[in-house]
Amino acid sequence: MTRRLYILLLQLHPRAFRERFGDEMLGIFDESAQKGSLVGDGLVSLFRQSMWRRRAIAFSRTATADGVPLFYSAGPEVPRASALMPGALITLVAFGLICFVMSHRWRQMNLIVGSHHPSPSHLLGAHTDAQPVADLPAEVKLDPYPFHPPVSPYFRFLVVLGALDADQDNVISAAEIENAPEALWKLDRNHDGKLTAEECGLKADPSLDGLPLGRVRLAFMRVHPVLAALDTNHDGEISESEIRNAAAALRMLDSNGDGKLVEREVLPDQAVLMASNIMLALDQNGDGRITQDERKGAIAARFRDVLDRADRNGKGYVMEEDLVYEIARTRGSAVPRTGPVLKDARK
Repeated sequence: MTRRLYILLLQLHPRAFRERFGDEMLGIFDESAQKGSLVGDGLVSLFRQSMWRRRAIAFSRTATADGVPLFYSAGPEVPRASALMPGALITLVAFGLICFVMSHRWRQMNLIVGSHHPSPSHLLGAHTDAQPVADLPAEVKLDPYPFHPPVSPYFRFLVVLGALDADQDNVISAAEIENAPEALWKLDRNHDGKLTAEECGLKADPSLDGLPLGRVRLAFMRVHPVLAALDTNHDGEISESEIRNAAAALRMLDSNGDGKLVEREVLPDQAVLMASNIMLALDQNGDGRITQDERKGAIAARFRDVLDRADRNGKGYVMEEDLVYEIARTRGSAVPRTGPVLKDARK
């Protein structure tokens, strides 16, 4: 009786399914000791094939690939146009109602949702001036998170920039430019009324051993735009009068006239920096020229190619302006102004 019931369930399956799997399912039934559970499986299979797969899957008894029957998607029928009309009508009505509500200001609500505490999940820092009650009707409660953008390595290296950038946002704002004299006075550690290259950020470098300290100080003050702007007489120190005039000097660096200084406006030009280092290493007598005699040695051999190209007119010596031009041309960048040439460096 159980076998007859199972055969009846198989006959109720879709024809394609029955032709493909009927004999196999009956063989498993005959060999199984738990025939009652297979009858339950047959009922579940009948429900699935009748409700879900009857029009979705068909089998081909002839087309095979390596003995495996090929499946193909069936059901080319499309919904009737009359069946689509209710959905289209509901969509148009809903869209019309939304447009009606949006077009009447008396039904709008100005609801600003936010938080007064920036979150570390933000890709960029989010700052706000909104007041808790007046400007944020709905506030998201977050634990305070002290967000600070990472301080630029150049701002950390150059002590003067670190002192000027009081809020450490890598921008010298208009207010910080105005407050420049007060910020610079704090760097005068020995209270002599001026700032030396060391007080501006020059640190001992083993690679500079053997070079006259005066030349190193002058080069340091020249290659950094902020220091060169503050040291208006280019003597390697920022005097008392230059500190008082610091705000006006810094405004000269504001290339776009927005009233503030960003990092790209204060970074040293790489061609000027490289040329200055070459001059320090090779200009032994400090006359501002690298002669043929000074081009001898292991250090000069490292720069032989750039020195040869810099001596464009074959005058037999290379000046700093020649190096800057050649380095900038090789790098494909604009040729910058080099500023005052190092002279009287023997002092």
